[in-house]
Amino acid sequence: MVYLTTNEQDLLPDSFEYPHFYTPIAIAKKAALDLQNRLKQNLPELVDQPTGRMFGVLVVQPKGGGLGYLSAYSGELQPELEILPFVPPVHKLPKGEDFPEMAAINAINKEVIALEESDAFISAEQQLKKIAEETKENILAAKKAAKKSKFERDRLRKESIHLPEKERQKLLEDLSNQGANEGMDLRRFTRSENLRLEKAINVYGKFHERIEMLKTQRKTKSIELQEAIFKSFIFLNGEGEGKNVKTVFTDFGVNEPPAGAGECAAPKLFQYAFQQGMKPMALAEFWWGPPPNSEIREHGKFYPACKGKCRPILAHMLKGVSVKPNPLLENFGAGKKLEVLFEDEHLVVVNKPAGMLSVPGRHIKDSVKARILEKYPNANGPMIVHRLDQDTSGIMIVALSKKAHKLLQQQFLDRTIHKTYFAILEKPIEETSGKIELPLVLDIHNRPMQMVHYEHGRPALTLYEVIQKTANQTLIKLNPITGRSHQLRVHCAHQLGLHAPIVGDNLYGTPSERLFLHSREVEFVHPMTNKPMKIRTEIPFTI
Repeated sequence: MVYLTTNEQDLLPDSFEYPHFYTPIAIAKKAALDLQNRLKQNLPELVDQPTGRMFGVLVVQPKGGGLGYLSAYSGELQPELEILPFVPPVHKLPKGEDFPEMAAINAINKEVIALEESDAFISAEQQLKKIAEETKENILAAKKAAKKSKFERDRLRKESIHLPEKERQKLLEDLSNQGANEGMDLRRFTRSENLRLEKAINVYGKFHERIEMLKTQRKTKSIELQEAIFKSFIFLNGEGEGKNVKTVFTDFGVNEPPAGAGECAAPKLFQYAFQQGMKPMALAEFWWGPPPNSEIREHGKFYPACKGKCRPILAHMLKGVSVKPNPLLENFGAGKKLEVLFEDEHLVVVNKPAGMLSVPGRHIKDSVKARILEKYPNANGPMIVHRLDQDTSGIMIVALSKKAHKLLQQQFLDRTIHKTYFAILEKPIEETSGKIELPLVLDIHNRPMQMVHYEHGRPALTLYEVIQKTANQTLIKLNPITGRSHQLRVHCAHQLGLHAPIVGDNLYGTPSERLFLHSREVEFVHPMTNKPMKIRTEIPFTI
């Protein structure tokens, strides 16, 4: 633990911040800054690595009093980093033969490798391949020869019609006997070749069967090893209760813990604090080093604990700790007006305020759809043609009938609806206009965040034009050609995009009083009248 000197400004919280959506408090930032200075002094090479990693600090009150912080990094134990006082892993992964199952797996691996690299197995495999090719070619050649011979016999039969009857009958009998003999010869030859192939298969099969049996045993032992690791991978919580990693996830409704569960910084920090009888006060996690290719991470920036791996674990570990409620369960749209920009019997165009949901959520029912249903109780069908993120403000089109919805949705599918957004970026950018093409896919370990993935991502295209720049920010116009989730936010923030997060982006940038992203204008064709429509709002922010 590193002790902290405090002053009047370093107020300690009454409750712990919700770890998956928060801004670090001043004392946590102070601890993080101290760790960052230590990283610069003692591990400067980290910023030159191919990719960085998450670090975390946990401000704690030890038993003897005072205030200090613990530090940790995400991932497996890295001896080269241990020159700084990082907390140990929650559980050291087994090495060598720490578990009986590991010894059995190692023995099986050696036998499999020995068999697969043995001269006898390699020879049997090569011989089988050679004989398989030879027998296939030989049988095919014999069938072709038999077919050619039959064709010749058929020709002689046809021409025999001009021969004297006795001579003709003798020829036909000879041709019939010849055909029967050649048929028997072909069958004998085919059986002989297949027998030769079968012998080669049997020789190879004995090796293959043994190898497959060993691999099955290895798989069984690996499952047993995983279960043994799960049982010894114990997480403590604020009530002094310990649970193994498998139970933690199954209690949370997840059947199997994901790879790397428990190796993030936050679980390591809480584990050590509870083991030493320390009281957790505040958490801060930050990225250090170059960003990864897929996720959006900026050197030195703070990020909340991940959800896929850490939420089940921290839900258990923080029992017994006073934690603030999840702010995402708060209705930020409450009391805000939903302005109607256009309406008729077929559709409504509204100006959604920042903080309001487009559709009802699991915990919050207030939304654009709920408000429209309240105002237009006779509306039917899916209604919502497209959505805006909760934090995004601006124009939304809502259909009041199934037919209108279907026709509007087709315009979106055909990409004939044109939308224009305005945003303020965290920094000035050099470009004045251009396009961003980065395929996007859901980050399954950190929902609802998206990440760039060239293999599995869906194509996403955004056109942009810089409107105004200052020394610190950029006002930009964005035209999404596709409509992927979080498309504009990721395309602005990602290093391969504009590399400038939108101001107030609590997922991909730095939280603020709001997300400075606004859907300003939409152009479409009225689904029932075929009249071109162009609707615009005022931008609710300035640079």
